[in-house]
Amino acid sequence: MFIIDGGPALLAEMSAQSHKDAYKALSKLGVKIILNTTVTDYYNDKVVLSTGDIIETKSLIWAAGVIAKTFEGVPPASIGRGRRMITDQYTKVQGLDDVYAIGDISIQKTDAAFPNGHPQLAQPAIQQGSTLAENLIALANGKPMKAFKYVDKGTMAIIGSRKAVCDLFTSKFHVSGFPALLIWLFIHLVQLINYRNKLGALLNWSIAYFTRDPSLRMIIRPETTASPERAVLKQE
Repeated sequence: MFIIDGGPALLAEMSAQSHKDAYKALSKLGVKIILNTTVTDYYNDKVVLSTGDIIETKSLIWAAGVIAKTFEGVPPASIGRGRRMITDQYTKVQGLDDVYAIGDISIQKTDAAFPNGHPQLAQPAIQQGSTLAENLIALANGKPMKAFKYVDKGTMAIIGSRKAVCDLFTSKFHVSGFPALLIWLFIHLVQLINYRNKLGALLNWSIAYFTRDPSLRMIIRPETTASPERAVLKQE
């Protein structure tokens, strides 16, 4: 297995220590990592790299980031990098009245800590949503709105089935390995809505962890020439 990344490090949004831990963990799993390199073409089961090298494979997973959906009526001057709508400190779309954008489809450059926009993760979207709701209520009551400021609570990523990396409290506190996986599980459980969902998720994760069965549900219909009927294989 290969991982090709056009940047100088894996998990670009995370700390330098997370870069090292992720690289080390994936290498131990047998993954060959190629950095500062992009994929320029894929044909005839061949992956062509920007270096001119070729990797032969029948499986290619393309994960080149998020491109936002554009909408009619939004002027080109309001569209920024990644087709994200440019917003002001109140998440209002630049050049439009009464139109707001949050999450992956918005890019706000008024936050001094994030001059290139906030990371396209769940936390910025959640915090922007809460702030926008408060601002709309304030606006309806004739009160001033407050500028959005992102509070970085940290970033986490799972590596393999038993390891993860965590950068908590604006990357001041770094954890890796199995303890980081436990932190990831705990934080995600806490954010679920009710105890039934929490217990159900914990049970499913525990079964998947100890049985090494991710409980993927796939329906495979292979082509067959022996019979006009198609076989259906279901994995649950």
